[in-house]
Order: sequence, then structure tokens, then C-alpha cells
Amino acid sequence: MEVLHLMIEKAANAGLLTPLAPTGLRLRTSMYADDVVTFLRPTALDFRVFSTIMDDFGAVSCLCTNMDKCSANLIRCSDADMAVVDHELHCPVVPFPLRYLGLPITLRKPSAAQLQYPVDSVANKFLGWRASLPDRGGRLELVRATLSAMPIFAMMSLDLPAKTLIAIEKIIRGFLWKGRKDVKGGHCLVAWDKVCAPKEWGGLGVPNLKMMNLAPRTRWLWLQRVGDSKPWKELNIQVPKMARQIF
Repeated sequence: MEVLHLMIEKAANAGLLTPLAPTGLRLRTSMYADDVVTFLRPTALDFRVFSTIMDDFGAVSCLCTNMDKCSANLIRCSDADMAVVDHELHCPVVPFPLRYLGLPITLRKPSAAQLQYPVDSVANKFLGWRASLPDRGGRLELVRATLSAMPIFAMMSLDLPAKTLIAIEKIIRGFLWKGRKDVKGGHCLVAWDKVCAPKEWGGLGVPNLKMMNLAPRTRWLWLQRVGDSKPWKELNIQVPKMARQIF
């Protein structure tokens, strides 16, 4: 797949692909395993060049593109652009925003409704565990090792809103104390801040989701200094004030 990335980059540097912006936005391809996302200007020439690249790559590597399994996502495009896409690419047109690798891709900060999927994932995870059977110690280990770790993938890329974190925490709290999604205050034997404290301080060592969500934000500050080759280097990534104070 690295060869395909280099072919697209070489075509862009040779002027065969229209620049995405007057300045910046040099890297236009994202690859994960056999999943490829490429950003193009909606022009007939760009689509034909890109199709030629994919055909040549398929002929050499035997990794041919099935257009029926591909999709075109139009970002702020006109009806004329849609007609060009439909005529040149011959693949389904999917509305924007969308989800890629399980994460919402939008032009603005994702809303709590768009970030409901981490909550649903945590809620559905322990349905097959027979949650009422393990004792509280067993449920504690499942919370620390599995349920609390599930939102990390989203936290690495997105700043999860407080509403989402509270919903996930509520599910984890219910599973820990009673083995179900919802519990009342009287079922919670210890204050949640105490539960999230380290064992050395008398807590149970359950990760604090608020601090977990903040930690990757401080990581961006470090990578902005050392990651000159990263595709997001030229972007103005907003980092919360608290994360800057920690860094």
C-alpha cells in the first residue's frame, strides 16, 4: 500500500492532480490496512488520473479496485460536481459527514449524538458476559482491563464531550456495583472519585475517564514539536487550556 501512496504523491507533485488548497494540505491519502481514503478536487481530469493510478497499481500488485465497494463522499460540492463524480467514478455517492474507521468525520466538532457509538459499544460489551455471575472483584478487573479501555481509540483523535464521558461512566459504575447498566445512588458503596483514585491512595485504580480524555490532548502538544512529517502538522489543532497546563 505504500507504493500506492507514493504513486498518488508523485502525481500530485507533478501537477497531474489539482492542489486541494492554495497552501498546505500536501498529503491527500490516508491508509489503514487495505482501506484507502484519497481527497481529490471534483474535476474530470483528477478522477481520470486517479483511476489510471489505481488501474496501474492493480495490474502490478493484483490488488484491483472494486468500484461497487468504493464510495464517493462529497464535501461542500455543487450539483455540477456531483454530476462529474457520477459520470467519472461510477461508484455510490455517500452523504457527508460519515464515519471512517469507526470515527465520525465532520467539518465541525462532532456532537454528542454523533459520539453516541462509544457509549453503545461499552453498554453492549458486557451483555454476553453474564454480568451478574462474576463477583465484584471479577467485575472490577473487567472494568479496569476492558470497559475503561474501550473509549481510548476515540480519545486519541477526538475530544469527547462531557456528556459522552458521563454516560460511559454511568454504565461502568452500574456494572461494577450491580452487574447491570443502571444503578441508583444507594447502590454505589464508595464515591466514584475514591474508586478512581490509585490503589496507593486507597482507591480501586479504575481509570478516570475525564483525565484519560485529557491525556491524549497533551500528546498533541508534544507531537507538534517533534512530528514534522505528520500529515496534521500544518493544521491548527485546538488543545484545551488544562492540557496545556499539564504539558
